[in-house]
Amino acid sequence: APTGFAGASRGQGSVASTHSKHDMSATLIGASLGFGMQLYINALRKLPLLRNPWEHVFWTGVGAAAANMNAEWEAKLRKEVAELNKERQATNASFMESILKEK
Repeated sequence: APTGFAGASRGQGSVASTHSKHDMSATLIGASLGFGMQLYINALRKLPLLRNPWEHVFWTGVGAAAANMNAEWEAKLRKEVAELNKERQATNASFMESILKEK
């Protein structure tokens, strides 16, 4: 029986290990987006682009963390959808067998 979207019962720890090749690209893309966002904010405010470098470090970290969480969440959802599809196919197969037996 399906248990809903409870991550604890499906073992979230193994999700990141199955998609390790995408982790570095997600980190780099997220970090560059965070850094670029701070550059853009400073450009809009007509400030020196690298003013307060700690803000760039902060937003680089936030972008990297957000991209990694998004990649892990997507992998978890793909796994859940595959499990739900497998359950649906089994249910449909047993239903079709019951229809054929009635004829």
